[in-house]
Amino acid sequence: MKKVLKIVLIVSLLFSIIILANVSASALSFDSDLQYQTESIVTLWNKKEYEGDKKELGIGEYATVDFKIKSITVPQEYVVYAYSKENFEGTEYIFNDSVDKFFKFSLTNGFFHVKKIKSIKIALIESEAVDITELDDEQKNQILIDYAPRIHMAQGDPYEAVSMDWTFEHFDRVFDSKGDSRLVMKEQIDGPHDICETFYGDQDTAVAYAFWVEKDNNYVDLVYFIYCSYDSGKYIWLVDNMVGGHPGDWEHFTLRFLKYEEDGKQYVRPVKTAFAAHTFAEIETWEDLEMYDDTHCTIYCAAGTHGLYPHVGTYTYMNFIAVKLRDECSAGEVWDLWEPGKLETFELVPEESCRALAGSKWASAFDYDIENPDSLATFYWGNEAAHPPYMNSGPQGPQFKTEMTSKSSFK
Repeated sequence: MKKVLKIVLIVSLLFSIIILANVSASALSFDSDLQYQTESIVTLWNKKEYEGDKKELGIGEYATVDFKIKSITVPQEYVVYAYSKENFEGTEYIFNDSVDKFFKFSLTNGFFHVKKIKSIKIALIESEAVDITELDDEQKNQILIDYAPRIHMAQGDPYEAVSMDWTFEHFDRVFDSKGDSRLVMKEQIDGPHDICETFYGDQDTAVAYAFWVEKDNNYVDLVYFIYCSYDSGKYIWLVDNMVGGHPGDWEHFTLRFLKYEEDGKQYVRPVKTAFAAHTFAEIETWEDLEMYDDTHCTIYCAAGTHGLYPHVGTYTYMNFIAVKLRDECSAGEVWDLWEPGKLETFELVPEESCRALAGSKWASAFDYDIENPDSLATFYWGNEAAHPPYMNSGPQGPQFKTEMTSKSSFK
């Protein structure tokens, strides 16, 4: 029995280290677009992955649903409340995004299982509209400021956020062993657990970076990125050490707007948000956010790893037998991104270009000419992997995140 237990623990450790290495490096893969449709109607499918027979439903309450549902398409401006019994009774499920299958397992979220759905309520997400009939760069910049979030850094977290001014003083742009442009620390570290001065950052001068990104199906994403000079990784009790840390750490929050026309004028209004952490995101509707005021929502930054979450508390982002990885969020130092000097704004055309909306000198760092030795465009932010699994490679830059390059993805 002891031998079996030992084998299980060893296998668990190996899986955990492999997964943590991928998670801590902040989603380096170029995933394809999510395969959901975005017409303004909810669609029920009798097979997983949006296949088979379908039934379309509009806004309203359906006390009885006589249809075998295996997947569901939910446009970004809708929220669906589904129930396991007729007349809106039984177990309630809230779908604020499309779901490709009702039974699945992942190491990050565990089992996802939906019982038979027998009744449904469908609602349109309501929010204040912004007139963009005469939209120009000045208004794009102002909207990014007007909807910029308040971020609570974690109490006692020594690894703070930084600005690009600070970063390019402490990191050099080089071409790494694979020929990729990369920022590496000027300061040297002696081993996998060496903590150097650069890791601590400088919250007092930190700046966030906001991108206006036009998407398909009349959506506009406002994506707010923060950069921290170090991700501490996580303590793994099986090896009695921190695992998966890396210099350089981008995290982001996405606010999705719906663009539409009414009475000859163009409008946008916020409908969904995605709080990114590691390789996944917490999806929330605009109505469910914790708000500082009418347009500024509140975000909590996890200690050490800087994942962004909608509430104070503990979030388990990997659960594998003997190892659970958790982020801790607390209401620490306030960082109001709309304040003067705390936000720089850009417009990004996916896979094409990035330009400043308000005179930022750092637009070229988020451009795509990463092979140009005279450019600031950077593919990876942070040193190459060293002493694995204790120190991973730094993540890709904002312009290469799936959420930015995809025409529709909202993860």
